[in-house]
Amino acid sequence: MPFLAQSAVFKRLSEIADMTSLTKEERRQYDEDLKRYRDTISVIHGQWLEGEAQGRAEERLTNAHSMKANGVAMDIIAKSLGLTTVEIAAL
Repeated sequence: MPFLAQSAVFKRLSEIADMTSLTKEERRQYDEDLKRYRDTISVIHGQWLEGEAQGRAEERLTNAHSMKANGVAMDIIAKSLGLTTVEIAAL
């Protein structure tokens, strides 16, 4: 994954770079690049979390559908999976 390689590069740079030797322009560029990198990682992490939540919601609906098809009472399905009876009835 390219982000891991970039992460390693930034980590190594932060370990060895003597920030006091950078010009104002170099420091500004470094800070800007670092901010852009961190923003990108934050967005990717947020998208991953969103995908995880969506996957869990779909899994609950799949389980509810299966339970309903097997004759489990809607109130038990609702309590077990955290769904409403309206959501279960729509399956």
